[in-house]
Amino acid sequence: MAFNLRLLPIPLVLVLLTMKGFSQEIREVRAYSIIYQRYQGETLQWKLEARELLKKEETFFHIKGLYLENLSKGLRIFADEGVYSGQEDRFILRGKVKLYAEREGEVYSEELFFYPKKDLIEIPGKVQVRKGNLEIKGEGLTYHINQGELKIHRRAKAQFRFQ
Repeated sequence: MAFNLRLLPIPLVLVLLTMKGFSQEIREVRAYSIIYQRYQGETLQWKLEARELLKKEETFFHIKGLYLENLSKGLRIFADEGVYSGQEDRFILRGKVKLYAEREGEVYSEELFFYPKKDLIEIPGKVQVRKGNLEIKGEGLTYHINQGELKIHRRAKAQFRFQ
């Protein structure tokens, strides 16, 4: 029995994939234009948008065209691609990565580690922070989201821009 899954409506595909009698184990699931929203009660806690998502294991996802948002914490993250490990509760984001923190400004890097349950962001490499007329470049960054504490670890150089 063969199915062309592209022609089946999504609810039917999900039923087929979760049937106990399904003879083949599904190891990967690929989805496009995904929006995932996580609520606590009736309050939106997190929103994730992805151009492409590949689920490889039970708690491991590869994501392309990523956008993460938590408005209650004033946090938005954009990245070209990334992976999420549910086992480690960690996003590793790569490519052009932009973090927008409402109180702290904009942070740019090529790699960012985000630990949602710890409310912690770490950037191991080069980083650029902009807020108003201030621009700081350096290496290594730790951002404790709940405390609003953002720290650049090495070679920090500040520059003021006047318009």
